[in-house]
Amino acid sequence: MLAFSSREELVENGFGDAFRGVSAADSGMSIRPMSEVDLERILELRTVVSWAADPRSFDLLRGIQDARWAVAEAQDGSLAGMVGAVPFGGIGILCHLAVHDDYRNLGLGVRLSAWAITYLRSRGVRTVRLYSTRQAEKLYRSMGFRPAAPRTVYRLDEAPRNLRSSVEFDGHRVETMLFGDLPEIYGVDHWTYGADRSALIFATLRMHPGRGIIARDSSGRVKGYLIRGKAGPATRIGPFVASNPGVARLLLHNALAGAGGASIEVTVPGPAHEPAHALLREFGFAGRDDRLRMDLGESLDSHRAGLTHYGTTPYLAT
Repeated sequence: MLAFSSREELVENGFGDAFRGVSAADSGMSIRPMSEVDLERILELRTVVSWAADPRSFDLLRGIQDARWAVAEAQDGSLAGMVGAVPFGGIGILCHLAVHDDYRNLGLGVRLSAWAITYLRSRGVRTVRLYSTRQAEKLYRSMGFRPAAPRTVYRLDEAPRNLRSSVEFDGHRVETMLFGDLPEIYGVDHWTYGADRSALIFATLRMHPGRGIIARDSSGRVKGYLIRGKAGPATRIGPFVASNPGVARLLLHNALAGAGGASIEVTVPGPAHEPAHALLREFGFAGRDDRLRMDLGESLDSHRAGLTHYGTTPYLAT
């Protein structure tokens, strides 16, 4: 079982710089794997800290087989914090880090993060990835994380601009995603993302069945795909990848035409010069700055071979 219960263990595992200066008042705090009996308290914790209150994000990732979760528990049995760790081959995601207000400034953020990193490394992960708030960036830098790319959330609350009755691109066609398409989609996505997200894609489709579309060229090869997910009154688009802006426009046009007037969100994982930003503004989306992607471990190519990411997975998973 992975657990850090003392300052000495953190130092031995390479987190001494991050832990330096933290109060030792948390010596009675234990970190252990999350159990089923913790789930109700987890929802309460997430409400208290007002972070990622939408439980569907947690449910989506909790359903992935190799995902692991830990909680911090005080001596009186109260829940003080939580964290998740989700491996995707060479890339692993540190997510859903939360610390109760009553237990802040005790080093719990470092200890929970260290638990997640240790688990991910035990699974062969070479790059640990997370999405940091501006307030937490200094903490993660002290643990060795480096800034990688900003993330922007785009939202459309009115009728899309430039939405024609139909749109075509160079002989490509858009089809509903079927179960038989998944092996090819998994391969295309792995080539593009640099890690195996098949479990995450499958979990997304299971949560939103029948909501995926794919673009094929004239030879039948997959050149992009998009998944739409309902989140209350809004529709979230992602993952959304395409071989070029023409294919991306074809997929987005199809998704917007079937949205039925609902508000739509797309989260773009990259800097302002990436083509996704211009495409979304073309249809009338307005963007706001979101979190900063930070990586620990091996450097990743900023532009991998394959398709381009126009939108992350739903509920800001990765």
